Amino acid sequence: MSNSKKPNALETVRPVLVLVVICVVAGALLGFVHSTTEPVALANAEARSQQMYSELIPEAVSFEQVDCTAEGCISALKGKDSSGSTVGTIIVSQAKGYGGYVQVLVAFDGQGTVRDVMALPLDETPGLGTRVAEDEHVNQYVGLPPKLVAEEEINFISGATISSRAVHEAFNYAVQAYEEVR
Repeated sequence: MSNSKKPNALETVRPVLVLVVICVVAGALLGFVHSTTEPVALANAEARSQQMYSELIPEAVSFEQVDCTAEGCISALKGKDSSGSTVGTIIVSQAKGYGGYVQVLVAFDGQGTVRDVMALPLDETPGLGTRVAEDEHVNQYVGLPPKLVAEEEINFISGATISSRAVHEAFNYAVQAYEEVR
């Protein structure tokens, strides 16, 4: 005769129930932490955005979102001075690069001249493709009128042609968006 004991139903179900309870408690805690920290994270992201906008158009005291349907346009903002007059426009646009989408902020002054360009952190090839975000590259667009720029007018970074072309395309998308919202 065998002396093996058959497990009863409770012994079989107990580990499953313990795991279910642990998962439910952990999920509830994660949900609570997320709901508590999400407003703070959103407020911090908005503060960082406002700081970038203020760097691009320092005389603006506020920024008003305007509708933009142009290709590549993520957002368009009118910079307003203390009297409510528009002192510039910022277009956030994007184009497909080598490692993902490349986003640029293009600031236009009140007359439409490009006053500044800023590339946001990007996922391009480290050390080469990321150079397209450096001032030396994006400052080629500063001072230009609000018109599409041909590739031949810009010096692309050797070895980072796809990333350079993405910045260039995003810039031209910004110009088209500016024409829509001006």
